[in-house]
Amino acid sequence: MTYKELKYGHRHGGKVSVPVAIAASQVISAKSGKFVYMDDGSAKLNVDGSGQIFGFLEAPGASTAPDSGTVFNCIIDLTAVYRIPVNSGTYAAGMIGDYCDISVSSNIQGAQLDASTENTLIVVGGDADNNQYVDVMINPAVWGTGAGADA
Repeated sequence: MTYKELKYGHRHGGKVSVPVAIAASQVISAKSGKFVYMDDGSAKLNVDGSGQIFGFLEAPGASTAPDSGTVFNCIIDLTAVYRIPVNSGTYAAGMIGDYCDISVSSNIQGAQLDASTENTLIVVGGDADNNQYVDVMINPAVWGTGAGADA
């Protein structure tokens, strides 16, 4: 029997990070992905349909709805690998190198392995036995806000 690490979050790779203020009404769940995009200087959790991605929050282990403006460290390193839950679709080794989207279901942010519209994540591994998790990287093509500094 093979031991599988089910801890979600940063797995390995780079860890360059910046502090970011969280936007209002964001529910950060412990056993969840914590990918965010920036909107007018505040971090918002990526949901299905989010076309940009900025980084991954290093938020507390308990599920929380922090006050607007609460500052968290945000890993923005494009070489980092993260483990997140699978929200839809079934992981197969043939998906390595493919794009996928992010969704939120019951306040759990995870991978949509059966969708690649926004292409915010790149699959680099996963749980082919039980489909509990997938290992992903941020797609550099959609990293940032998509707006110019003068916008």
